[in-house]
Amino acid sequence: MNNSSSPSPQVQQLPWVTVASISHVGKVRQENQDEVLVKAWPNDSALLAVVADGMGGSRGGQRAAELTIETFEKLVAEPLATSEEDIYQQLLEKFYEADEAIRNEGGQSFQLMGMGSTVVAAIITPDYYVHLYAGDSRLYHLQDNQPLYKTKDHSIVRVLLEIGKITPEQVATHPMRSQVTSCLGGRDGNGQFSIDPKWQETPSPLRNWQDQDILILSSDGLHNYFRDEEIQQLKSTPSLSPEDLLQNLLETALERGGQDNISGILIIRKPQN
Repeated sequence: MNNSSSPSPQVQQLPWVTVASISHVGKVRQENQDEVLVKAWPNDSALLAVVADGMGGSRGGQRAAELTIETFEKLVAEPLATSEEDIYQQLLEKFYEADEAIRNEGGQSFQLMGMGSTVVAAIITPDYYVHLYAGDSRLYHLQDNQPLYKTKDHSIVRVLLEIGKITPEQVATHPMRSQVTSCLGGRDGNGQFSIDPKWQETPSPLRNWQDQDILILSSDGLHNYFRDEEIQQLKSTPSLSPEDLLQNLLETALERGGQDNISGILIIRKPQN
């Protein structure tokens, strides 16, 4: 795959973190229904990172992802809460606001009816981060000498994988790979949707992180092409910058099929003096 055929990651620097982000239409889809957001609070005290993967025909999926990002972006205009639990609540409220915005707009247009979006979002500080997700957009946390942490998809294929009906290698091409059990919007009636992790449950939405730790937020069009071991191996290439690591992930996903839109945010915590 020629790198010149793909967009280069966007890079942002904060005093305590380096961030690379990218979104690519892939090799099959006609439009990109993924959206990414990376934005710091004005005093650089924290960073907001969001990946939204829209679903729906016509412009539905694209609009649902746009509404998701527009809603979450309002967070950075608000003062960051002072307690960890209140930060969790700030983030959680945006999930409900985005869900309502998508459902309201989808109900006003036949073309947008039933549109929805999966989403993974994190508020990241120099010492810890709070994260939440709905659907199969995912967060990974890579640490030295620690098992890989990843969120647990709200999806049909995860259930099939857990009960042994499919293998990890079958996930990327399984006909039900896009079927999620939770998302923003996209639901009939007034059914509830899952937002995880829950406060004071295991795994916790609040996690500490350290120098040289890596966080990855991704749509399923990216992570479905990688085994956990391959993601964990990114910690073994410290000489590469976040943008190089993310570019390599994109190129590999394209080489392995690129069946979906491909989006990711890769964040490395700088050494603290």
